[in-house]
Amino acid sequence: MLRQAIALSTLLFMTTASAQVSGSVALVSDYRFRGISLSDEQPAAQLGVAYDGRGDWYAGALVSVVRPSQQVRAQWLTYLGMTRPLRAKLNWEAGLEYASIAGDSGYAYPEAYLGLASEHYNLRVYYARNYFGQGPPALYAALDRHWRLSERLRLLGHVGLLRRNGSGDFESNHYRADARIGLAAAWRDYHLQLFWTIVRGSDEPYPFGYPRGDRAGREAWGISCSRSW
Repeated sequence: MLRQAIALSTLLFMTTASAQVSGSVALVSDYRFRGISLSDEQPAAQLGVAYDGRGDWYAGALVSVVRPSQQVRAQWLTYLGMTRPLRAKLNWEAGLEYASIAGDSGYAYPEAYLGLASEHYNLRVYYARNYFGQGPPALYAALDRHWRLSERLRLLGHVGLLRRNGSGDFESNHYRADARIGLAAAWRDYHLQLFWTIVRGSDEPYPFGYPRGDRAGREAWGISCSRSW
């Protein structure tokens, strides 16, 4: 908890000294993480801060309301990465993330990633030695793509595949796939998104050690509204 608080306060302090810092506040009808609802299919408020440093380094932090077992908690996610050009309009990137849930240290875990990024898509592969604090190791591959429909409208697409190695009490299948499609509208500093998400891959709604709420829907419509600065 302390390391996330330090990282977030540092980034907030930097906003007064650098134009390379941005932030956002958002309200989502359902906080879905890799297809799984971490807010028990209820609304969640979020705050994010991002810093683009010199030499292609970047860092950031996100705090979001989550509801494991009907208890309102805060999830902290901090990250640090770097990006370098691979060829024209294509970069590679690498980074580290650390996620935890306040008041429940059993869900804390670090994660590393490698990826490719262009103007319209982003491909990443993540590795966690102790996914959501439950072990064993997990790999997650994600492809995100967007299409510009007009000056203010974009179509968003996402597909992801999670593989967990070994065996565990939570899983009857080593694989879990998720997909998401959305329509995003932007006006000045405000962003509105309507999305539909689906998850498939096992008999149990929440395998792989995810914090469990009472509701475990595999499909959901959602909406989010955010303001950036």
